Amino acid sequence: MKIIFARRHLTLGIIIFSLLMNGCSGENQIPNTASVSPTTLPSATSTPPPTVSTPKKAPTSTMLALQTNIVSASDNASFVSETYPDNSVLKPGENFIKTFEIKNISSTTWTTSYALALDQASQENETLDSPMQIKFPQETPPGGKIVFQLSLVAPVTPGTYIVYWVLKNDRGETIPVDGINNIWAKILVCDPKQPCNPPVAGGGAVSNGVSVTLIKFTSGAQSTVASFCMTLPNRNYGPTPGTVSLLLDQQTILASTGGSLEAGCFEFEFPVVATQIQQAKTVAVSISQVRIIGGPNYPDEACQAARLTLMTQYPGLDFQCHFTMAGYYSNLQAPSGMTSEQANQIIYDAIEGAINGPWVLTAQ
Repeated sequence: MKIIFARRHLTLGIIIFSLLMNGCSGENQIPNTASVSPTTLPSATSTPPPTVSTPKKAPTSTMLALQTNIVSASDNASFVSETYPDNSVLKPGENFIKTFEIKNISSTTWTTSYALALDQASQENETLDSPMQIKFPQETPPGGKIVFQLSLVAPVTPGTYIVYWVLKNDRGETIPVDGINNIWAKILVCDPKQPCNPPVAGGGAVSNGVSVTLIKFTSGAQSTVASFCMTLPNRNYGPTPGTVSLLLDQQTILASTGGSLEAGCFEFEFPVVATQIQQAKTVAVSISQVRIIGGPNYPDEACQAARLTLMTQYPGLDFQCHFTMAGYYSNLQAPSGMTSEQANQIIYDAIEGAINGPWVLTAQ
């Protein structure tokens, strides 16, 4: 699934939605910055790219019953190992066995009524001939490990493919894996006559502990689309990119629309046609900044910590922390020589744990 949006700041919206039941109210100030919000957090293995293809199977009634969004409060898991790690290269139509070794880090015993289920998003796309679900092969006590074996088939069409699965308990609740709600297989299918290599991002793809990988770049008669995935140093929190632009022979072209995909991956569209791409000598995608969704602190705590730091760095800057549906704070006092817009940007960067790039991914 892809969420499309105009250029606007959505980071606060995610936090507001998650805390709506707390009954917050009041008036705060919001800077007008551009970002997108991921639908899920990164998962327990390296960051994968999504793919869209024709569905192979329709979900059964049993699977539909399992596809709830409720996360278990008592079951927890941790990723241990896998076969065919991300970017494994396979031939068209090749059969392979994907295994996941998972550890039970909860205080409950997993029974054979638990299941590994194909994620709902994967049901609608490429499944690699995965079964819709498999029961846990044996009971697994706290501290024990379990191995899942999946007989899969690579698609016949070359390309990058990914399939997601979720662990479900006997109540249909999702069992998080290292705090993330899914695990996956990501493969590259290559024509034997035209060998392919794992995707490699351009220069500057790793900075300040953030890794960004360009996994798809296509242009057509009306626009150009770029997809990339991001991994944070602490993968328990989801990233959201700041300004995303296309560098065409050093000319900067801002994205017209964009949206989040699965597991920290994003897709952006640019008003650039295929002939412009073909005629350009250099083409790259630039991401200016990363913000953190779902950071470690409650918004008021994060705001208070940012306030203490910023008041020291910028004498004369002050604001009152009070998280509401309108923003993090109110009563902004900007120091001499600083506009309110500049002050808001500095404050939000501090509260939301902004990490500056840029990350430049070579496309041509």
